[in-house]
Formats: sequence, structure tokens, C-alpha cells
Amino acid sequence: MQKKGRFSPEWIAQLKQSISLVDVASENVDLKKSGNRFMGRCPFHGDRSPSFSVNKDFYYCFGCKETGDVISFMTKLHGLSFEEACEDLAEKANVAIPESAYQLSSTEEKALYQKRARIQKAVRLNHFASLQYYHQNFLKGGSNALFQEARDYIQKRGVSPQMIDTFQVGVAGSQHDGLTQFLTQAKAPLDIAREYGLIRPSQKQAGDYDFFRERVLFPLIDVRGRVCGFGGRVLPSVDERAKKDPDLKLPKYLNTAESELFQKSKFLYGLFQARPAIREEECVILVEGYFDVIALHQAGFKNVVATCGTSLTEEHLKILTRLAKRIIVFFDHDNAGISATVKSMELGLKQGLMLYGIHFEGAKDPDEFLLENPTENTKKMKAWIDAAFPLLDNSIERELKASDSDVEKRSQAVKQITHWLEMYSDPVGRSLRVDQLIQKWRIPPAAIKSLASQGGRLMAVQQPQAQRPQQSENPNPNPNSTQAPPKRRAPIKLFDRQLLQYLVKFNEFGSYFVEARKQLTEKDTLSVMFEDNEIQEWVRHMSEDPSGFSLLRQAPEVLVNAPISQELRSVIMEGLLQEVVPGDADQLKMMLNKALHKSWARFSQQLKQQMSTIDPSQDVEKFKELSQQFLDLQRKLKEFEDSYASGNSDRQ
Repeated sequence: MQKKGRFSPEWIAQLKQSISLVDVASENVDLKKSGNRFMGRCPFHGDRSPSFSVNKDFYYCFGCKETGDVISFMTKLHGLSFEEACEDLAEKANVAIPESAYQLSSTEEKALYQKRARIQKAVRLNHFASLQYYHQNFLKGGSNALFQEARDYIQKRGVSPQMIDTFQVGVAGSQHDGLTQFLTQAKAPLDIAREYGLIRPSQKQAGDYDFFRERVLFPLIDVRGRVCGFGGRVLPSVDERAKKDPDLKLPKYLNTAESELFQKSKFLYGLFQARPAIREEECVILVEGYFDVIALHQAGFKNVVATCGTSLTEEHLKILTRLAKRIIVFFDHDNAGISATVKSMELGLKQGLMLYGIHFEGAKDPDEFLLENPTENTKKMKAWIDAAFPLLDNSIERELKASDSDVEKRSQAVKQITHWLEMYSDPVGRSLRVDQLIQKWRIPPAAIKSLASQGGRLMAVQQPQAQRPQQSENPNPNPNSTQAPPKRRAPIKLFDRQLLQYLVKFNEFGSYFVEARKQLTEKDTLSVMFEDNEIQEWVRHMSEDPSGFSLLRQAPEVLVNAPISQELRSVIMEGLLQEVVPGDADQLKMMLNKALHKSWARFSQQLKQQMSTIDPSQDVEKFKELSQQFLDLQRKLKEFEDSYASGNSDRQ
């Protein structure tokens, strides 16, 4: 049964035929031709050498074992839902999404379709406004005084022409309906522009007015490359005018209103531009504002994003931890920035994450610091980032050093530190820091225990090592539970691995397996040639399907959702991707001989055991039949002994 809201299978098949995975992956991975496939550095982990293999239909990483088709590539890379990935791919491939493509069976689902269609229109409208209006105003605004002021201001902030283009910096003029007129002339949908905050109905006169005016504009581009809104910084002359007029209330920064398309709690400015560098370095630097992102990016620190004037949220952390192993908080060096850093650290602790900080010295803002002396300060900043430290450890040290000579301050410091440790949901990290408090800082265990007992989170870790109770070897926290902990399957042995990788290349080597199958009993399938139980089950299933191995070759993406272990899936994918080389046929013949020998030996033991349970005097015919089968097998084993027992006997 299809999940609610999913596209029809027929339309999904049409979409996959209309777009090449190689083309889609090339937008995010530098791919180079290698035989009959393309290779590049995996976008799903910190790949140091090309291990990511791609062909028209599926991808596979020999390093992290990620695999899938073009739709799963989009969902995993961008964190999209299935429907969102399909919509993005349809737009790339210029494939229409008719209402019939959705499996809509209710009024609610039809409303969902209409809502998605409006969001797509809003995205296209934002792109149009960003590139054709705001950005063009900035680049080609001529002698317009306000546009010239915007260019002068951006130049003064040290932003290069390349960064202006990379981040699509624009400007909104002073005319109250300039964008409205532009959209009207372009016959753009004004109802969508109103709904998503580009224009608003005027209360003072007929028509609409522009939401953004007299501001430098920064398009808010999400990880999918969609302009989901705008952020505007008021121009200096307008800011000065507002200070002199108490009735003129103009916030320094103004964002697009929240909608299904733009949510500040989930949005990170610069993530679209920074994502490749974040994956490459497995590290992200978190700053406060637009200019900080652009300045650091310009200085060579391309793994930088900003929270756009809002506090760090759980949603932000979920997004970042999918991309990076380390998050460095680099907020402004003023009181507000320091307070925000501590709050970010605490949010990370609750999620079991250790956030990092740097020893930042100099101007308050990172972009101001880089502007003062670009060459020298870039070197300093790189050294500080390379030496990033856990914020929790730094905060503990700061609190204890500041309270070294004052008993009351020390008491408050211990309370604060205990509060942080009780937040930290990683029991190992928490335990190590409690030990450090006791041993390095000589905080009495009783002081920690008396506070920890209120929350109960540190009771198990506050005792010195020698006094701690021995932990049970049973990892199940419920002593009354009979459920065994989940087991990871054992690695597949080399012989089974290699034989299976020949089998999945059925187009090239199928005839050898067909000949080998003739030497088995009628009831046996090719599965008996393997020792691994999971492989046996999978091969038996494939053998029963007339199109099994052919389908595997033509549409390997069927493996993505197959109910098999990751270990087996990886072996099969590697086999499909390996190229045939001279000598493979001879190698396979020897392996098949050995596999037949092993299967006959197992069958011989089964016959011998079965014979031992029969009384010859009671069932003469059955005993004679089994005896004859046993003797035939012994002759076969003798004939094949020379084929497998010499140089190949050690290939386990």
C-alpha cells in the first residue's frame, strides 16, 4: 500500500528515465570517468580518495557503503522527504507533475498537492525577484543615489565582486512599489508575491507596496538551492535618518515573514554555498550574520554558516550534525555573543553534542577583524580555528579559575558546572569530566554528590574509580526482559564474498554457474554452493525468480530497500561495480569446483548421518538407495580433489 501523499509508481518510473544520476551527482561531486562508470569523493563522509561510484541508475560508496538511486541520493544529501526529492528532480528534468501523478484519495491530500504547487511557484518567483530585480539593481542601478550608496557600503565592508555574485547580493530602492510594478509588467503572480511576503496590500492607498525598501538584500538560499526568502540590512543613510525621527521605526535587519517555505528555526544562511566544504572538512563554523559568512568565505574559510539573527535551535543542530562531526561556535566577541555561545553549548549538551569554540581576540565581529588586516588576520584566524577547544571544558576552567580565592564564588561555580554536567546526555563524557573535577580541581566528591542527587544524573559517576560498583555485563537495562540485544552479523568469508560477486555478474558468468548447477541434485539450487546462511537465502530467492539476476543487472536500485543486511548489500554492490578482467573465468572455474566439492561433502555427511538412523534389516531398499548415493558422492569427491586441494585450498 502506498504511503499517503506519495507519487504513483508509473510517474516515478517516468521521472527516473528522464534524469541521469550522473548529471545530478556531478552537481555535488567532482566525477571522473573510470571504465564503464564514474568515480569521485563520496559526499556522505569525509572521503580522502575517490571511493564513490556512479552510473546512470545507482551509486555506491566503497568506503561508507551508502547506496541508492537518484531519488535516495537527493533525500540523503539534502535531508529531503521522498516527495520533496521527486519535486526537485522533476524541476531539474523539466518533467511536469500532473495532479494524477499523486495518489490523492482525499480532500486533505488534494489540498496538500495544491499547497506544494504554490510553494513551487513561490520559489520561482523569489528566484526571479532575486536575480532579475534586486541583484540587477545592485549591479546596474546606474546613477540612482540609493543604489550607489549600497555599492559603496558593500565595498566598504570589503566584499569582493566574486562574493557579490556568489551570494547574489542585491538592493531594494526607496520607491514604495518598485518591485510591485516590475512583477506586474512581467505578469508574475501577485497573489503568490503577497502570500510569501514580497509585497503587501497598502492601507493608505490603492494597490500594493514593497516589503523591502532602502536595504541591502541577501537572498536566503536553502540547502536545495531555493531562494526561500530575503534578509535586508538597512542602508547607513536611512539608519541615520531613523535615529533622528523617533516615529520612524526601522529595524537594522529585516527578514521575510515565516511560511512553509522559510522558517528561521531551520534555516542556516550560507549552507548552500558551504555544504561541499563542510562535508570535505567534516567541520562547520557557526557565526552570527550575513557579513561574517561572506567575509570568512572570502578569506578561504568556506565551511561557514550563520543563524540569521536567531538563537541556535535543535533543528539547526540536526541539520549540521548530518553534515559535520565538529561544530565550532564563532559568535561576536561582545556580551550578547558570549551569552549566545554559552546557550549554544547548553543546547548541544542536551543533545549529547560537544560544541567547540575558539580564542578570538581583536574586533567584536569576525568580518571586522578580517577587514582590519586581511593577510595577517587570516593567518591568526586559521590558527585559532585549528586550535578549537570543547566549550564545556573551557567554561568549566573559566568558572573555577575565576572563583579560586573566594569560597562563595567557588560554591556558585560548582553549582553552575554541575548544572552543565547534568545537562550533558553523554554518560561517558560526563563521567570523565566529573573525574577531572575531583582529581585535577580537587572538588570534594560529596559536594558534587549533594547537588547531583537533586537531579540523579551524576550519582553513578561521582565516586572515585575504586569505589564504583561493577557494571553488569548484560547491556539490557531491564532485568526482567527476555529480549536479547540486537546482534550484528559476522563478516562474510572471502570465498563466499568472491563467489557471490561473480554470480551477480550473471550476464558475463551465468553460463559457468548454469553448468555447475547441472552437477547438483534436482532439488538443489545454486544456494547450496555457499556456506553463509543469509547468502543462501538471498540466492535461493533470486534463483526462484525467472528474471532475478537479469533484473538485478538492469535495475540494481532494487537492492536499496531489499530486506538484507548492509554487509550483504555492500558485497553485492561491489560485485556489480567491479569490472571484468582477464583471468576471471579461470578463477571462477576453480572456485566453482571447490564450491561443488564443499556442497557434495556436506551432502555426503548428511547421507552418512541419515544412514546411521536406518536399520538395514528393517528397510533394505532405503538403505541400499542411500548407500549408492553415498558411494557416487565419494567418487565425485575423489575426482574433484585435485582441482581444489592444491593451491586454492587456502582461499577461505
